Amino acid sequence: MMGASGASTQLIFFISALIVATAVVAVAANGVSKITNGIDQKSDNVEKDLLTDIAIINDPEEVPNDPVRIYVKNVGRTVLNQNYITVMLDGIAVTNYTLTLSGNTLSYWDPASMLTISIDQNLTEGDHSVQVTTENGVSDKLSFRI
Repeated sequence: MMGASGASTQLIFFISALIVATAVVAVAANGVSKITNGIDQKSDNVEKDLLTDIAIINDPEEVPNDPVRIYVKNVGRTVLNQNYITVMLDGIAVTNYTLTLSGNTLSYWDPASMLTISIDQNLTEGDHSVQVTTENGVSDKLSFRI
């Protein structure tokens, strides 16, 4: 037979176990929530990457020079922000260029719209390349000759 002190001890152990179990569940739930949010964010990024595609549509034999004009079409299915592109000319990042949108909109780079990139530079005769990269890393590259 158990006395009052034995029952009290078991009650204290039981309550302590409940408190510890509650704390473990709270920590685990928080961790699961963070993992779930991370997976959701990653899947949104992957979806956007899959829906994004661009194409440089210049004729490599007829690239305008001084200024260099590159014509890039949004051939994907997502709206892009043209202000967050990276332009590389002959492997060097270009920062001095102007952008002109044509097509369905003048504020964002909609699907099927064309972006004209005018680079204030006079290229020497020879082989050159240009690469345009979107805000989420999708890019296209064109090799051409002046």
